[in-house]
Amino acid sequence: MKFFYAKFCHIFHLMIIIVCLIVSPLSARAEEKTFQIDPAKIDAYVEAAMDRLHIPGAVLGIVKGDRTVYLKGYGISGPNQAPVTPQTPFVLGSTSKSFTALAVMQLAEAGKIELDAPVQRYLPYFRTADQAASSKITVRHLLHQTSGFSIYAGRKGMVEGDKPIEQHIRDLKDTPLNKPAGSGYEYSNINYNILGGIVQAVSGELYTQYVSDHIFKPLAMNHSFAAPEQARNDGLATGYQPVFGFMVPTKQLNHEATVASGYLISSAEDMSNYLIAQLNGGRFQARTVLSEQGIRQMHEPGASIADGLFYGMGWSVNNSVIFHNGITENTYSFMAMDGDYGIVLLINAYDFLSSYDGIVSGLNGIVHGQERSAAELPDYTKSYVILDLIMAVILALILRSVYSLWTWKTKFKATPLRVTAHAVSILFLNVLLPMAVLIYFPKLDPAPWSVVTLFFPGAGHALLFIPIVLLGMGAIKTVLLLRSSLGRKRPAARRVAG
Repeated sequence: MKFFYAKFCHIFHLMIIIVCLIVSPLSARAEEKTFQIDPAKIDAYVEAAMDRLHIPGAVLGIVKGDRTVYLKGYGISGPNQAPVTPQTPFVLGSTSKSFTALAVMQLAEAGKIELDAPVQRYLPYFRTADQAASSKITVRHLLHQTSGFSIYAGRKGMVEGDKPIEQHIRDLKDTPLNKPAGSGYEYSNINYNILGGIVQAVSGELYTQYVSDHIFKPLAMNHSFAAPEQARNDGLATGYQPVFGFMVPTKQLNHEATVASGYLISSAEDMSNYLIAQLNGGRFQARTVLSEQGIRQMHEPGASIADGLFYGMGWSVNNSVIFHNGITENTYSFMAMDGDYGIVLLINAYDFLSSYDGIVSGLNGIVHGQERSAAELPDYTKSYVILDLIMAVILALILRSVYSLWTWKTKFKATPLRVTAHAVSILFLNVLLPMAVLIYFPKLDPAPWSVVTLFFPGAGHALLFIPIVLLGMGAIKTVLLLRSSLGRKRPAARRVAG
């Protein structure tokens, strides 16, 4: 059941991205001359989108061929009100994965890694809960997300990243696989964390140092970092999250072990350089980070996600469109390539209720000559008014129920019908319902409660706290009901004896 929910939710999210991203260029591809950069239209759309979605800051980069054709920052980078610029570093999220894949492919071309070799050749200590199955997982399985690790385990690792990569990988010894290696696709951050460990072991450098020396520097990515300490000195954007509709700055956890899967840091200017290299066979200006054949291999379909949608090596692939999004607890990124055109969007916020993917769709349409409106995006205010009203009603009902406990002794009359009705009410409202929420809500889009509360602060905490309160109140009601029932029986027994 957990795998069904994981696959359904992940595919559904990817299909939304594909519909948003692909419809516009497909409709425009018949007439390439429609590609145009209209700064006024682009700026008006981004600013309207930010206003509608309450986004503090964002930055956009657009490339065509071997040139960056548009770079612009919008809004603020943090509470200090510093403006976002094309050089402002943002935490990337899962768009980091293509960098890790690129590092692996560099080492493969250097003859230091064989893609079809087992992981244990490079990390002899690597084990999962199934030791026999562990030996069958290859580097290619990790790259294509076909190792058998689950999306749930990958998300769980996001709150367990405050340790070195090697220790994080060693701790997988009790993690079960969801399916046999190579049998099918399932997105899991664990795959790319392990690849980070392989890069580190094979190169003899820390993963962070390797990426800096072999990717960032050759591509002149001067505002890109693999550690937040360095990025803060360069004006790292502060992430924001909505708490019951109020967008507030929040701190990220320590993600030392999970940098390779989701916590590299870069700017729109630097990401534009990166996209140029990806679009031009690994070349940026006079420098090359990978062979043309190697880049092509990264962009080829490797594992089927759904009809027409595949996962390559750190990239999702749908026909000619190659893309990936990235989400952390408080930042968002999206990059995509189609033909000789590429786009990157970085945002210093994440909203569990309002997807930002539609912004890229709108921008994509504008540069292909379409009229797009921010009114097509989710309505942030409406979403949180509804959420806050629901939470207010639930809180009022809980307070009413608490008040009834204080007045129980004087107001409750223990008749057989009332005792039965209250017993049924306790069973459903104070036992079955809260238990169902605690057990099954995290399985709807598989993640442990620690991740739910990290990515959905306020409401996520309420979703966890309310069932616990209901269970506690159910225990108190049960005691009161038993006392009332027993108290009713004692006088009756004395009258019979008399």
